[in-house]
Amino acid sequence: MKTSQKGIDLIKRYEGCRLAAYKCPAGVWTIGYGHTGNVKPGMSVTQETAEMFLREDLIKFELKVSKYDSQYQWNQNEFDAMVSFAYNIGTIDQLTDCGKRSREVIADKMLLYNKAGGKTLNGLIRRRNAERELFLTPCGKAPGGGAGQSRRGILEYSLAADGEKKISKNFKVKEFRCKDGSDKILIDVDFVTDKLQAIRDYFGAAVTINSAYRTAAYNKKVGGASKSFHMSGQAFDIAVKGHTPLEVAQYAQTIGINGIIQYNTFVHVDSRPDRYWARDDGKKVTVKARF
Repeated sequence: MKTSQKGIDLIKRYEGCRLAAYKCPAGVWTIGYGHTGNVKPGMSVTQETAEMFLREDLIKFELKVSKYDSQYQWNQNEFDAMVSFAYNIGTIDQLTDCGKRSREVIADKMLLYNKAGGKTLNGLIRRRNAERELFLTPCGKAPGGGAGQSRRGILEYSLAADGEKKISKNFKVKEFRCKDGSDKILIDVDFVTDKLQAIRDYFGAAVTINSAYRTAAYNKKVGGASKSFHMSGQAFDIAVKGHTPLEVAQYAQTIGINGIIQYNTFVHVDSRPDRYWARDDGKKVTVKARF
């Protein structure tokens, strides 16, 4: 898993960029965006080198967070927040108690790491609050931008009356219509705003909805499962422009999607309550623990 631009921006905002070596509040020689490796007094770098150091350092700290993925299965916001924390502190081992703590405890304990050289620093207080807010923000929502909104669930729309209405920044009601031309459309709007929009934002590319809501008659016609989540507006067959189904499935698993089936040309995602991840190559279905 890689740090998203949101996470990189958070790190840059609180690390700042200095092209001449300096001692940080903890007394460590530092340069660029908080880079500390082989930094000596009097050293200077270009902006390009500072960016290179940042990219190299991110790999190291991403690995420190990824090693706990089996325990937490981080979503993108959680991962970004943890990488920022590790980038500043050096590790998340103590914060997570080596993977034994719950998410709730982790979020609360983050705020305690606000000291350098034994002194409480306002800059670290602000950073810990920003990391905690990002950590607790559901994917598809901006920190501080409505993560506490009430859930809307599955809603019924009319293609004729509501087709042009936006459900989220990049999705309209008409994209989820049944292919038989029916006017009625059922949509799990929370899944669209939280998950599909997160996929659209992450890849920065158009997401095509190949199949969403299906009437019972149409679902039977196309050979859908008798209890298909498509019939309740909870399933979406998607393709992301310029990205493979495997890439999409791999990202989908990081943002808490329980239903993921990777096909050859698209990915099926749904809001079922229990996890089912699989690969369907047209000949064989293989249940997956990871993509």
